[in-house]
Amino acid sequence: MRPVPGWLVPLFAAACGVPSAIAPGNAWAHGCYLLGFASFVVLGWVRLRMVSGPARTGYGLILGALSVWLVGDLLYDALTRVVGPPGDVSPADVFWVSGYPLLAIGLVHLVRLRTSGRLREGLLDAMTLATVMAWLCWQFVILPAAENQRLALPVVVGALYPLGDVVLFAVVAILVMAPGSKRGPTRFVVGALALTLCGDVLISMLPAVFTDLSRAVQADRLDGVLLVANSLFVAAVLHPDAAKIAEPSATGHQKLHPARVVFLGIPLVTMPLFAGLNTFTGVASRVSLIVSIVLLTSLVLVRFVLVVRGQEAIRAELAHQAHHDQLTGLANRSALRTVLDLSLSGPRGGYGPVLFYLDLNGFKQINDRYGHAAGDVVLVEFANRLTGVLRPGDVAARLGGDEFVVLSEGIGTPAEAGAMAGRLQALTVTPVVKDGVELAVGVSIGVAAAGDLEHPDVDGLLAAADAEMYTHKTARRTLQNA
Repeated sequence: MRPVPGWLVPLFAAACGVPSAIAPGNAWAHGCYLLGFASFVVLGWVRLRMVSGPARTGYGLILGALSVWLVGDLLYDALTRVVGPPGDVSPADVFWVSGYPLLAIGLVHLVRLRTSGRLREGLLDAMTLATVMAWLCWQFVILPAAENQRLALPVVVGALYPLGDVVLFAVVAILVMAPGSKRGPTRFVVGALALTLCGDVLISMLPAVFTDLSRAVQADRLDGVLLVANSLFVAAVLHPDAAKIAEPSATGHQKLHPARVVFLGIPLVTMPLFAGLNTFTGVASRVSLIVSIVLLTSLVLVRFVLVVRGQEAIRAELAHQAHHDQLTGLANRSALRTVLDLSLSGPRGGYGPVLFYLDLNGFKQINDRYGHAAGDVVLVEFANRLTGVLRPGDVAARLGGDEFVVLSEGIGTPAEAGAMAGRLQALTVTPVVKDGVELAVGVSIGVAAAGDLEHPDVDGLLAAADAEMYTHKTARRTLQNA
């Protein structure tokens, strides 16, 4: 069986929704709407079985939201046939309202997977935008609808729908601002959310335009819009790359898109602008405005602190990488030269500082036989052992390959230097074990002290220690070949 192309689903939904726009309230038109809705919801559940990976859970929640909305429509029709028009509030509202959190949870699940632990920034940005959206809904939708009315069930239920739109608006912002590809199924999801928001807003505005029709008939005019919006979610499930919507971004960072700056700038302008107009006289309006401004300011400050801390962490990491070997974490050649230069330029106590130049024996054979991964294990383990025998004030560095250097300023006599060399020599007595295989290496050590040189400097001390190490390595090879 060939899979149904995703783009056919919204076309089919549009065709099923056209009769409702032309003849709102007509039974045949409403039947086309229900037939289209039920068809692609069933198609979505069938296709979900072919979606693999963690994205399946998110898509399942989205399809669950669509199913709940469909049940609400069917229940409303059944109640209308049995007892007549249910009025402003009916049991169907329970299903219609509960679909919003289900949809939001499913979408946030998909976004969380693709952001790989980097959802916090997008979540804060979305909350910033949603704060303004929530206040606008409260001030211009909920309060006018509840004007001169007591806190009744129809008022409460009526307020849940714009709040659900605020949740969807926040999810759109998270989806757009979070890292990850915006192509493929993501485009269907973003389009579905955008159409859902537009449809809900238009449904709220229709009573002011078509005053001669009942509210139910007015809502029927936009059944096609909501039908297409819901079908786009199913189109995302049908997409060949549906599972890739949950894949993390290929890059470790996300560039700051100019649109993101604009979107975040809108809340910062909107709330102070309304506050400056000072046109709200009601207590509820004033309190909601103050609370929203405080919340908005808090979110912006938290976001600013996170950005600053992130930049500080990046700078600290770059500074560490500039002076340390990435594999072993030891100081690199540049850092060693800096420390040694400072040591030589300061007051010295006769014999020190002392350099121990270490070169691993048999390391090339391990690389050749077991691969570079095994060689890296040996280098890391040797670096850890090396760090374990250092004294306070000693510095260990990796110059590259299998060459290491230890700088010690606290050694005052050749005997102390010999004892230190013995401890370093003993580091390779125990083989390194990887996957049950013993990786045995030795070490050749060259020792050079500033007190043994007439005019010690950084290059001279390093060259002397290197030459001493090479002498010992040559003697070892000669002994082995004898």
